[in-house]
Amino acid sequence: MNKSNLVKTLLSKNNKYKISEIKNIVNVFFREVTKALAEGKRIEIRGFGSFFTKTRNKRIGINPQNRKNIEIEKKVHPKFKMGKILFKKLNPK
Repeated sequence: MNKSNLVKTLLSKNNKYKISEIKNIVNVFFREVTKALAEGKRIEIRGFGSFFTKTRNKRIGINPQNRKNIEIEKKVHPKFKMGKILFKKLNPK
């Protein structure tokens, strides 16, 4: 599912809103999640999961083309850990 499909699904379940209002709501949600992650904050949505960031320190890697050592800079990666309810829906007994 992509963002436009999400907007269409929300519109079909909420007829009292205009498509532009739902697009705005979805954009605000993603903007706020992105902003919080950029600030190093953790986002927790009960039952669904949590978003957080992990920092990978600077390290030495190998260039596969010429087998020479290269320095890989420190990077921040977004991570997601699913909640119990989502886990149970994906893995029924």
